[in-house]
Amino acid sequence: MSKYYISTGTLELIYSTDQEPYDACRTVIHEMNQYDELDEFMYCDERGMKNYLTATPQTMVFITRDILAKEGYQT
Repeated sequence: MSKYYISTGTLELIYSTDQEPYDACRTVIHEMNQYDELDEFMYCDERGMKNYLTATPQTMVFITRDILAKEGYQT
């Protein structure tokens, strides 16, 4: 089981799962609420929260709009 630190904008979650990183991001996007502001990218890492300043080559970066579209949200 992997433990992922997933962040985009004000949404930051720690998620333990057997899913692949992209699928983990698709799952946690449903945890956002009306007060969360999302960034252009989602950062997924096993070594702590990352953003555009702290991401390393091992950090997986996904386009937030793509995740939202796959999950049926209007963008």
